[in-house]
Amino acid sequence: MGIATLQPHQRILNLMWQELFTTSIYSPGSPILLPNGARIFNRLVEFLRQQYARYGFDEVITPTIYKKALWKKSGHLENYSDDMFTVTSTSPSRSDLTEGGEEDEYGLKPMNCPGHCLIFASQRHSYRDLPIRYADFSPLHRNEISGALSGLTRVRRFHQDDGHIFCRPSQIEEEIRKTLDFVRVVYSTFKLGPYRLTLSTRPADHYIGTEEEWESAEGALKRALNASGQEWTINEGDGAFYGPKIDIILRDSDGKEHQTATIQLDFQLPKRFELGYVAPAPEYERRGETTTDPDALNETGLVTPVLIHRAVLGSVERLMALLIEHYNGNWPFWLNPRQIMIVTVNDSRPVMDHAKRVQDILMGRQGSPDKPLSQATNFAVDIDDRQVPVGLKAHQAKLKGYSVILTAGPRQLSSGTITCDLSRLESDGEVSKQERVDLLPVPSDPPPAYVAAAKEHGLPIRQAQQPPQGRRPPPFAALELPILKYMRTHRVILASASPRRRGLLAQLGLPNIEVIPSTKPENFPKDQMGAFEYVSATAQQKALDVYQMAIKQVEQATEAAENGEAGEATAQNGDAALPGLKDPDLVIAADTVIVTRDGAILEKPPSEQAHKRMLRHLRDTRTHRVLTAICCVAPKLDASFPGYAISTHIEETKVTFAKANDGLPDDVIDAYVKTREGVDKAGGYAVQGIGGMVLVEKVEGSVDNVVGLPVRQCLQLCEKVVFKQDEESEGEDDD
Repeated sequence: MGIATLQPHQRILNLMWQELFTTSIYSPGSPILLPNGARIFNRLVEFLRQQYARYGFDEVITPTIYKKALWKKSGHLENYSDDMFTVTSTSPSRSDLTEGGEEDEYGLKPMNCPGHCLIFASQRHSYRDLPIRYADFSPLHRNEISGALSGLTRVRRFHQDDGHIFCRPSQIEEEIRKTLDFVRVVYSTFKLGPYRLTLSTRPADHYIGTEEEWESAEGALKRALNASGQEWTINEGDGAFYGPKIDIILRDSDGKEHQTATIQLDFQLPKRFELGYVAPAPEYERRGETTTDPDALNETGLVTPVLIHRAVLGSVERLMALLIEHYNGNWPFWLNPRQIMIVTVNDSRPVMDHAKRVQDILMGRQGSPDKPLSQATNFAVDIDDRQVPVGLKAHQAKLKGYSVILTAGPRQLSSGTITCDLSRLESDGEVSKQERVDLLPVPSDPPPAYVAAAKEHGLPIRQAQQPPQGRRPPPFAALELPILKYMRTHRVILASASPRRRGLLAQLGLPNIEVIPSTKPENFPKDQMGAFEYVSATAQQKALDVYQMAIKQVEQATEAAENGEAGEATAQNGDAALPGLKDPDLVIAADTVIVTRDGAILEKPPSEQAHKRMLRHLRDTRTHRVLTAICCVAPKLDASFPGYAISTHIEETKVTFAKANDGLPDDVIDAYVKTREGVDKAGGYAVQGIGGMVLVEKVEGSVDNVVGLPVRQCLQLCEKVVFKQDEESEGEDDD
């Protein structure tokens, strides 16, 4: 049920339950953020700060009060004084005096632009320095009418993700385009929308500047809006007193519209503050034009910059209000002020110590108390140790909106694990909601269809074991490794249709990798080849087959283009088109087999009964080896020696299947076979997908090898064939 469908008393209860903010008669219009509200506020601000690295903003901190002389200079005192607060001293002896001996007055700042103009004016600037982008989160105060005050949406004290761009006239449209892109990225992250764009033009009165300047500014905004490709409308006469603006209008769950983000173009404020930068050919520079005339270029002079005001979130408090209604307490994990709740089965000292230890690990505060924290996670982790039934604790935690619920009790204490309910975690796609698993789970990364099939046939999802202490896979997606940068900007092909392998590469920051499965049959004699030799040969065959297929695609597309035929070669990656007529820069292939205790390679079962017999044999003999071969192929860097570099690695992992009397009786195997998974292949399917969730009890070694692609070794091979072709001879295994 969305919050728009709740009755007023239900909305109040919902907000009270979330404990986000309160108000006070002693400061009307100034919401007081409680710890939960402050967490959301800080995460919104931190999210914007991270985006500033992409869009080139430098954060500054400016005063809250300025003398009224500043507001007179900026034009705010004349055009905005009704909305400003005046600050005076109650002690005449401490008051500042004007030159005429009168007491000087101060004003609480309603906006940051005059302060940012002071920063720009404090230094000398060249045209090469522009654009200069300042960002500011300091609080603002506006004297709203008391009857208009409302919660978080209409306030007197608020924070704005305020930004000001000082740019050259020729840079206006590009900067506005980037800002519109900034807005799109942020609002799509929050899944807010749709929103509409409006161009607010010159007010009928209370404006500064000439009509010609306004027409020029409005024309620049219109061109930027047209270039954005988005629909927009005109809001006549609603511009700021100093310039026209683009407003982003967002509709809430009640259908009410709110102006959130804004982009304003200002030619006036830089003139009032006499701002300037040094540029050659100043007359051309002022018009946003370039010239090659040497006489004009020999002349330098001061040019007034153009000021772009921008706020992406708008008021952070107002956006919080929209998000409160939008999410209705079901916050995404990263934004949730109540992320993790640990519920204890009893209040015995060992269980309490275990819960506290888990809390410390999740919050990153383990280690010596004599040293400062260096790896704090900023997760919000609470413990419910009340002497009430654990089921009631978990139920109440869900009502309060916790994303993850952990259970600590004697069973978890004995195994060194923590039981985790992930059912409330949100995902961009279809969610595979595993009701309860033991941390840390084997990251088998099954597609949602696997879990659906398992539930359809009544299959239990096994609780996975905790990995060895100190063995934690590195967050490759967060690293800017040279090979990952290369793979994101070149044509890389995965010679496998496996969704698990593709999912692992997506975690490396390669979500749209091109996929071309090999069509060549694997006719190698298993009985004559050893397991290592066989899996290496199949991976190499896949890599070379797809490498040649991709080259042939390019040749066919080139030939078609030369013959004037329509169409372009496409890769077998959904509907994705081949990225230009370009040979592959890197091909990655992998093959996985299970080797039984007697050294035999698992064969494709010819029938359903044979399939059941094979799985029962694996269960009854319990421990087996999983071999995954990776093969990477890349063209030779030296064009004088055409050909390719190829390298292979084989990773071995030991897996233990569950016992018949420990969750894997014959009827579970029969139900698994009915899912039809792996009916048409052998390979490693029995330890992947549903197999890994249902059949496997323990993994010793590389977990991602069992999933189907040893990540670390894969990156090392890619690095070798791309960057280190001359260091070793190619074509040999790297075992």
